[in-house]
Amino acid sequence: MKTKLKDYLLVTLGCFLAAIGINGFMAANNIVSGGVGGLAVSFAAMFGWDRGIIALAINIPLLILCYFFLGKTVFISTLYGSWLFPIFIQLTAKVPTFTHNQLLGAVFGAIVLGIGLGLVFIGNSSTGGTSIPIKIIEKYTPLSLGFIMTVVDGLVVLTGLIAFHDVDGVLYSIISLLIIGFVVDTMIAGTQSSRNIMIISQKHLRIKEYITKDADRGVTELPVFGGYTGQDKRMLMLTIATFELQRIQTAILEIDPTAFMVVMPANQVLGRGFSLHKHLQHNDDDYLLPM
Repeated sequence: MKTKLKDYLLVTLGCFLAAIGINGFMAANNIVSGGVGGLAVSFAAMFGWDRGIIALAINIPLLILCYFFLGKTVFISTLYGSWLFPIFIQLTAKVPTFTHNQLLGAVFGAIVLGIGLGLVFIGNSSTGGTSIPIKIIEKYTPLSLGFIMTVVDGLVVLTGLIAFHDVDGVLYSIISLLIIGFVVDTMIAGTQSSRNIMIISQKHLRIKEYITKDADRGVTELPVFGGYTGQDKRMLMLTIATFELQRIQTAILEIDPTAFMVVMPANQVLGRGFSLHKHLQHNDDDYLLPM
């Protein structure tokens, strides 16, 4: 219960800060930072609609796609943040613009927005928006996550060019995107791109089921021997992207609060689910037979 309450508080604070980043720094400076917030800024300039209403209208059909293509678990974890974020965009629409310098608006808006998104991700949620189609495309195509994010957020930034006819604004928006990504990655799990997790637990079967079915990740099961107890045990090992760490770690501790986990940086990860298209079926071509 305390964990759930903490998550809700983190997501609430994160959505509020993200909305401040957009309304207090970016909107008046023609900065379109990607995501649903960026689309809200562009469409508000083009059509005169309220940014909060636009964000909510975009998120509703995307949530429906999330439920059918990514499953109930991802849908539930995304629902709260994707509903709250547009509300805070609407509530903070009247906050004063803190700077009218485009560079300062891009940099400090990105820092505030990045901190907000980082808190949302740490709270095991998201603000919905373009993260949903990004996850769907990543799940059903061989394209890398980084490439998909670059293309999707790049298209959102281009809507800013259409809305404001401001080339400088587009360039500053790209700077803003880079800063947001760095801030979020640093908040969640440092500057490394991936993490390797080793888990020893009496409930390893339930944890393995969660990893393969709910988290949609591969896992390796290894026999180990307790040096102190002298008992045979099972160790699970998996490699994940940094943004998945908080969600998976929290879920494992909910299954077994006494689970022993070691999290290590993985500087370079190649293979299925990373540099190759992810699937969990057996593939003989993936193995090197002994000579």
